[in-house]
Amino acid sequence: MAEDVAGAEQQTRKIVHQALRRPVGALPPAPAAALKLLQVARSEDTGTAEIAQLIETEPALAAKVLKLVNSAYYGFTQRIPSIHRAVTLLGLSTLRQAALHLFFYESIVQRSNEGAFDRLFFWQHSLLVAILSRGFAERLGHEDPDALYAAGLLHDLGKVILESHGKLSYSEFLSTAGTSGNATRDDERLFFGITHDQLGAQVSKAWELPDIVCRTQALHHCGLAQSHLEKSQAQEVAMVALADFIAWTQGIGSARTHTSPSLEPEVLELIDLEQVGLAELLAAADQEMAKIATFYGLHFPSHFQLRANVVTTALTLANAGKVATRPAGSLPLRSVTAPHQSIDPDIFVPQTLRALQQEFALSHLLLLQIEPKGRRFVATHGLPELPQDGQPPGVQIVIDRLAGDLIHCLRERTAVMIHDTPPNRRVLRMLGASVAAAIPVMSQGRLQGLICLYDPESRQPPVSAVLHEIQCVAGELGIALERSRLFALERAKAEMDALTGLPNRSAIDRFLQESFAQASAGRHFGIGLVDIDYFKAFNDTFGHQTGDDVLRIVADTMRGLTRPGDFLGRYGGEEFLFGLMSPNALGIAGYAERIRREIARRGRMLEARFAGHRLSVSIGIAHSRDAYPDIKSLVGAADSALYSAKSSGRNRVCSAWSQE
Repeated sequence: MAEDVAGAEQQTRKIVHQALRRPVGALPPAPAAALKLLQVARSEDTGTAEIAQLIETEPALAAKVLKLVNSAYYGFTQRIPSIHRAVTLLGLSTLRQAALHLFFYESIVQRSNEGAFDRLFFWQHSLLVAILSRGFAERLGHEDPDALYAAGLLHDLGKVILESHGKLSYSEFLSTAGTSGNATRDDERLFFGITHDQLGAQVSKAWELPDIVCRTQALHHCGLAQSHLEKSQAQEVAMVALADFIAWTQGIGSARTHTSPSLEPEVLELIDLEQVGLAELLAAADQEMAKIATFYGLHFPSHFQLRANVVTTALTLANAGKVATRPAGSLPLRSVTAPHQSIDPDIFVPQTLRALQQEFALSHLLLLQIEPKGRRFVATHGLPELPQDGQPPGVQIVIDRLAGDLIHCLRERTAVMIHDTPPNRRVLRMLGASVAAAIPVMSQGRLQGLICLYDPESRQPPVSAVLHEIQCVAGELGIALERSRLFALERAKAEMDALTGLPNRSAIDRFLQESFAQASAGRHFGIGLVDIDYFKAFNDTFGHQTGDDVLRIVADTMRGLTRPGDFLGRYGGEEFLFGLMSPNALGIAGYAERIRREIARRGRMLEARFAGHRLSVSIGIAHSRDAYPDIKSLVGAADSALYSAKSSGRNRVCSAWSQE
């Protein structure tokens, strides 16, 4: 067992070395006095004179302490000229925070910010997690809340280390992330070979940061049940994990990505939310964040007011997928149970809407679900029923253009009235109503869609008490939609390639058969075979694990360029197949060229990781309009075109019709 742990540790150090431009030991060291202050225990044996002498050995820290004690943040009436007096007035807790800020903000965060990684936004997130972590510690009786402040502030240290010292920067990662559909840490592992938390923990050990800082960095995204920690240590990690989750629910993440961290179920088993007093804690955090912003002379990227009800809703839905218990008879039975009577959304969504319509005498209901790639809400179900060929014209809302009461609905995750005011009129015109209501549909702390209530014939808004009841039903609907999605994923696993997450050869064969049958009826389609250039060289030089990463990178790149209705699968080995329903060949050729260019672009970016090996693909395409007698002939034509692309220099697209 010990040998396995040591082997894993050695492998992690090796990957960290490969991810950074220079060895960990050669990174700029943390200020010695700042580290020493972090390591000073709460003890009566640590005297004021000793701490003052320590601070005086670090001029930057000494200047910061004097600036802090004489700032409006504390409001002392007389100027404090000496470090000894400042230490007496401020106390060890404040000084440890000052040391942390010196180490973290001025040494790491306060740098040029030209890439996609927003350092100021990251600093805002880190501060909020630190404040909340310390607040949890104080309310749960932890012996050293300052240690949790340090752990919270540094929990995502690996991201700024990668941004400043990685062979590939975190900005470069963010410029490619967000289209794969994977969790952010999965994309990090593909891009860097390691996740930010693993790298941050290794660097923290090398800098000899306190054990609690290293431990929380390594584990705050992991399941704690298998961590073999003592309960007190597991609770420390849980405090930081919960603080991180809360910050993301408020829209204050450490990076601007489309995915946020999930919350491991054991976190809420280790932290008693009733004992914490969430509303009071968030109100205090609001005030402290405002003071810190004033002290640094900063304007954080977004003004916020932390909302306990948003956090409570997210935690309820994230709590192991369990439905919160409610008083018997508090809700109409049919609308609560309807979402759980089927796993097919085309069955349970209309059932739920009909139950709501009947129980609350509603005129019109519309469910708009999020379409992530288009960043918009699109109508999928409604009463009266939507036309068979799709949603009513115009009933879609682009998220980036939201305004008025809908903004409040999404930020607060609560039901709102949509009144006839200028910011709301665009939405009301879409609905054909003069007043409406919107209720968020949530699952696992994430917004899935909106239920809109309206009556084109009336100017009277729904009764507010009705909105509260329907919001509870919307919670059940969100859970059902998530369960349906997960079921569909499980069902698809039988036809899924485990490595890339794409359809496997069995699914490809079914797609080709169905598409060829449609082509016989006049609906033409095209296919492309995609082959990774010199793939064997990646395996031979870097090992099969890196080869697997290359396959996933190519798969994720193509997935990000694939539209709904298109097909993409792993054909076998290092080959992929895509299929597009298209009446002409130009669309197929254009799509293939976009894939080739994007993979070549990422290949140039990843040269820092794959030294001497530039990632690219060759593609052969064919189209059913050329009257192939069977599927085998069509695929054979694409394969011949692929051979031409490879034999003529690789990193290019060749078509079957150009070979004729």
